Amino acid sequence: MANFRFFAGAIRHEETGFHRMPGAFNYTIRKPLGVVALITPWNLPLYLLSWKTAPALGMGNAVVAKPSEMTPATASALAEILAEAGLPDGAFNVVHGFGPEAGEALVDHPDVKAISFTGGTATGERVAAAAAPAFKKLSLELGGKNPTLVFADCDFDRAVEGATRAGFTNQGQVCLCGSRVLVEASVADRFTEALAERAAAMVVGDPSDPATTLGSLISAAHRDKVESYVALAREEGGEILAGGRRPDLPAPFDGGAFYSPTVIAGLDPTCRTATEEIFGPVVTVHPFADEAEAVRMANGVRYGLSASVWTRDLDRAHRVSERLEAGMVWVNTWLLRDLRVPFGGVKDSGVGREGGRWSIEFFSEAVNVCVKYGDE
Repeated sequence: MANFRFFAGAIRHEETGFHRMPGAFNYTIRKPLGVVALITPWNLPLYLLSWKTAPALGMGNAVVAKPSEMTPATASALAEILAEAGLPDGAFNVVHGFGPEAGEALVDHPDVKAISFTGGTATGERVAAAAAPAFKKLSLELGGKNPTLVFADCDFDRAVEGATRAGFTNQGQVCLCGSRVLVEASVADRFTEALAERAAAMVVGDPSDPATTLGSLISAAHRDKVESYVALAREEGGEILAGGRRPDLPAPFDGGAFYSPTVIAGLDPTCRTATEEIFGPVVTVHPFADEAEAVRMANGVRYGLSASVWTRDLDRAHRVSERLEAGMVWVNTWLLRDLRVPFGGVKDSGVGREGGRWSIEFFSEAVNVCVKYGDE
């Protein structure tokens, strides 16, 4: 509900431009686009769908939502809730199906004026290629290989806790997860040991048990992908300090796609394991000598979605944050979200921004009206 409440207020308080000129004035209005397509992933299905739906509806559009085929139920439930709340028929619609069928049909349809897509970079490339010839508005929030930069002057315990949370929240299945932990060399051994201890102590199993820290991955096939990267890490010379295996669980959880939180050290920061998106409970740890090297390592991947910086030096925090190639940077925290701020990435992590006024602008068309008055 937070997304709907926020955008309901944001739209009421939105102000458009007014510009005077000699003998005339200009004002800006915002018009609905018409029909917009929302294509959302499986990892945060209801949150991400409501994050897009609220501003799209609020700006007067009709929505066609295509949720992931892995998580269809939440989208159907949202449609039922909106209908019960009195939303007019046809304002919010759900199309279930696979990407090559339902997704491509939405992107290609001439009546769809804008597409907001959250998902993998490879799929995002196909969406962009299909939408470009029709000049449709496009917002792409894609993959990430986000760095957690830990400097020696950090609050050590808070940084360990933050890196653990960033690495393993939702089993690492969040686009913003910090899967690359870059640590200043003077504290690297101590920090890596502490991080591995925290990971090894995490409880994997029954998601309904309050003591559980990590649940199952989305599917057995996805776990196979995660396992393949851990195997690759071993081939690339990595040392598994925690996890790296399926946990031993009692029935019925022994049939689930569970995987232990994994910490890997000893890898070259340019190797595949350290640069390709795994999207699971796997983090790699890399020491750096100084601030310049930390920034080079952080920026040395094709992605640029988010980053977190851990330091007590405020000057360094500002300096490093500005130099990072990322759409979002957290300092001494991670995933502290304000719905007013822009959300999105650079490089292969996406195109455009959503959130606050950026969502309002994306889901509408700005029209300037110039009114002349008086004599020449």
